[in-house]
Amino acid sequence: MTLFNQTLSFVRRYPSFKQFLKFCIVGGTAAMINFSVYYSFTAWLEVWYVYSAIWAFLISAVFNFTSNKLWTFRNNEIGLQVVKQLVKFAIVMTLGLAINTSIIYGLTDLVKINWLLSWVVATGVVTFWNFGFNRLWTFRKRKNEAPELPSTQI
Repeated sequence: MTLFNQTLSFVRRYPSFKQFLKFCIVGGTAAMINFSVYYSFTAWLEVWYVYSAIWAFLISAVFNFTSNKLWTFRNNEIGLQVVKQLVKFAIVMTLGLAINTSIIYGLTDLVKINWLLSWVVATGVVTFWNFGFNRLWTFRKRKNEAPELPSTQI
C-alpha cells in the first residue's frame, strides 16, 4: 500500500482528523486572503499594521464562516439557526482577533520581531483556538442530528 493510500485510509477512519484537515485547508485559504489584505494594506496603502490586521481578519472571516459551515462541518442549519451560528462565530472570531492582534502587537512592538513573522506566529496560535471553539460550539451537531459518516471522498 502506498503512502498516499495509507494516508487516505487513516483519514477515513478518523472523521475528526478529516474535519481538522478540511479546517486547515479552509484556514490556509483564509490565511492567504488575510495575508494578502494585511500585506497590501500595510506595504502598499501604508495603513498602520494593526489596522491592516483587523481589516484582513474581518475580510477573511466571511470566507472562513461560509466555507467551514458548508464544507468542513457540513452544517445545513438554515433560518434563525444560521443567525445564531453567525453570532457564535462572531464571538469566536472576535476573541480570536483580540488574541491575534495582541500577539502581533506584542511580538512586533515589544519583542521587536518583524511584523510578517509576528503574523505567522499569531495565525498559528489562533488556528487551534478557532478550530476548537467552532467545532465544539459554533457548528456543533444537535443531539437529534446524525454525525457525519466516514466517506470515501475527502
